[in-house]
Amino acid sequence: MAKVTVVSMDEVWPVPQPAGIAGKAGTAAYLAREQDPLHLYLHIFKPGDRLEIGPREIDTLFYVWKGEVEAGGRKLAAGSSLLVEHGGSVAIAVGQGQALLISFAAAKPPAQPRAGGNVHLLPADRVPRADNLGESGVGGGMHYDSSLPTCEVWLHENHFGPGEAPSPEDAKRGVHCHSEDEIIFVTDGQIRLGNKLCGPGTALAIAADTMYSFTPGPEGLSFINFRAGTPGDIQFANGTAISETGYWQDNLARRPEYLQPV
Repeated sequence: MAKVTVVSMDEVWPVPQPAGIAGKAGTAAYLAREQDPLHLYLHIFKPGDRLEIGPREIDTLFYVWKGEVEAGGRKLAAGSSLLVEHGGSVAIAVGQGQALLISFAAAKPPAQPRAGGNVHLLPADRVPRADNLGESGVGGGMHYDSSLPTCEVWLHENHFGPGEAPSPEDAKRGVHCHSEDEIIFVTDGQIRLGNKLCGPGTALAIAADTMYSFTPGPEGLSFINFRAGTPGDIQFANGTAISETGYWQDNLARRPEYLQPV
């Protein structure tokens, strides 16, 4: 895997449903090659489409990017998510509308997987959020914080206001890395990578321990960030470090409150 891979929505390619997923809905791949440690798919639902998820060997996380779906007897609007642990199963369907979903999964199971077997549904209005994380001016929300006893995946969201191109000094202050492979998916606005602006539907795959930075574009920036396991510390190029799990625990008033299928 390259240290940083950037894939736009125009670069996805149609694929058959991944193993353990069946039914009618279009599926395209962002990241699904042999060298990719994390896989990312786009699922395109038209009226009446339905996918049966699981049982799979790998925990699989779905994010409702656009539209509304029903899963496990629950309505999930845009901004919602659902987690199908390995060994679990659920159906995702749309009625008369359309929807775009993003799915994340590791390429292979972890060496020491947790028990699995469950399905967790998180409607958008149940996501714990804050408008000003750590007095940073950045908003965020937590979907899955690696603390479930049966699954270790992580997904958070961030929201930035409009930004101009940073000075070299400001750009240096944001250089950091994470100890895990990660995927950033732009849900709205623009992410600035150097001198390039990348819009909604752009995915970034970043290898563990790779130093990088970004800033929001003139339309602001919203993204989701996936890890297959518990995050370690965020390491900054200037030598400082902070606990990522601790940062979120300190800045959100509560944990996600999941619903179960009915």
